[in-house]
Amino acid sequence: MKTASEDKPLVKKKRQKRVRTELKRKKGKKATRIKLEAKPLTEEQIQFFLKYYKENSSFPGSKIPCNMTGKLTTCVGPWLVKKIKEYGGAENLLRKYKCRGAMKRQRDALKPVKTKKPRNKKRQEIINSMKTTDSSEQKVWDLPKIAFCGPQPMTEAELAETTKGACLRPDIYLDNDGHCAGCKYVDLCQNRLKNIKKIKSKK
Repeated sequence: MKTASEDKPLVKKKRQKRVRTELKRKKGKKATRIKLEAKPLTEEQIQFFLKYYKENSSFPGSKIPCNMTGKLTTCVGPWLVKKIKEYGGAENLLRKYKCRGAMKRQRDALKPVKTKKPRNKKRQEIINSMKTTDSSEQKVWDLPKIAFCGPQPMTEAELAETTKGACLRPDIYLDNDGHCAGCKYVDLCQNRLKNIKKIKSKK
């Protein structure tokens, strides 16, 4: 006779087999899968899709084609539910669905075409006259002469005019506590802060 320990593996196998059969019953028949070509659906295909949708609440495949370009788009799960609601039914979705690329083309076609403004005729004539047909040809331009010279020292009159708005030696002025002693521009300085009075030294 078989002992209880020997019967355990057999019971376990029977239980696993029962669970598998129950799962298969729940799953039922496998969903029909069809291979679509990248082109709009025919009337016959639309009727087949609608019949399948009424029985299974899904389309017989994971993709549907665009009605303008024929591009295939994945159409399953929540996306399918959303699009059916958006288009107002499964039949409208199959007949009127447009992919993003097709919708973008439609929007671009409705946009007004931008036209370039015509250039000023006189300006264009000048530009054309400046262009040379032969690269070896040298163009002679009539340009005004420019006198190039280095920096020139300021005259006394210019220095005096400058001192009205600025001190030429602020370092001396600040070091002497607001006194101009030692500045070589004292005689021509016209600044309102000019100070040549002697300052009494602190004892």
